[in-house]
Amino acid sequence: MNEESPNREQKAKPPSVWLVVLGFNNAADTVECFKSLADSDYPNKHLLFVDNDSKDDSVARVIAEIPGVHVLQTGKNLGFSRGYNVGLDFSLRQGADYVFMINNDTVVAPGCVSALVKTAVLHPRAGVVVPKIFYYDHPKSIWSAGSRYRPFPPSIVMRKTAGDDDGRFDHDPQLEFATTCALLLSRRFLEEIGLLDADFFIMYDDYDWSLRCRDGGYDILLVPSAHLWHKVSKSTGVGTRSPFFWTHYGRSSALFARKHCKRWWMTGPFHMLYILARMVVEGKYFGLKPYLQGYCQGLRAEIHPPPKPLQNLTDPFTVVLFSLFSGT
Repeated sequence: MNEESPNREQKAKPPSVWLVVLGFNNAADTVECFKSLADSDYPNKHLLFVDNDSKDDSVARVIAEIPGVHVLQTGKNLGFSRGYNVGLDFSLRQGADYVFMINNDTVVAPGCVSALVKTAVLHPRAGVVVPKIFYYDHPKSIWSAGSRYRPFPPSIVMRKTAGDDDGRFDHDPQLEFATTCALLLSRRFLEEIGLLDADFFIMYDDYDWSLRCRDGGYDILLVPSAHLWHKVSKSTGVGTRSPFFWTHYGRSSALFARKHCKRWWMTGPFHMLYILARMVVEGKYFGLKPYLQGYCQGLRAEIHPPPKPLQNLTDPFTVVLFSLFSGT
């Protein structure tokens, strides 16, 4: 019996990891992302595409070009948080030990997932583990190695480099905040802390999750050897004249302030004034009115607790249509 024990350990499967991509149009980006995930060297992986009611051929192309992929269709654009929650919840129901949620406008290195999982296994209290995220068009320059709070002007800012990666972040793995561009999440973390806060359609969901993570006693860790390349905000309209973006930016700002009002130094009026001042300095006057309109909406909006996984995620306004396909 004792002689067989080492053999059983050797044959034990590595943790089950579900790789979840949320997509809304941009079929070419989604397919490129999935091809990089399919080429990952991590053995026990499962690919899941959550289609947020794309109007292009995203679903057809993913099914045709990515063998073995699973596809969930929401039937409606649920936004970032609720859309991802569909995939997170489904993955846990399928027995996922870890879920790697990743934007569809990204490409991962073959060893990225393996490096993230290795760190997560070694650090059970690491609820969130993140890779180094590089610019797709400047592949040696860091777009995000986590984020930190800056007291003045008050804001949460990403740790990045103007030029090539010089290793400055390699010896500082403990993070204050992480962007939801790419996160490896443990099952234990999701079950205890909950899913993304569905009150945030876009924006501030990552800050909220990071605060809940650390408040719950979990760590956020950077894995410098895990690399990923990001095409940077192709779907939200960041920095453009899109009223949709600026309205939701303002709405999420107000919701974040209300939900974390005890941190007034981080979420209060000084932060809002900084955002408005920056818009003026950058000449983005077109964003002022929709941002303020959205902020007022956020002040009036009903606040809900973050949803827990393995429960019913439908709400009075949306019936989520789970349509599962398997590529061949």
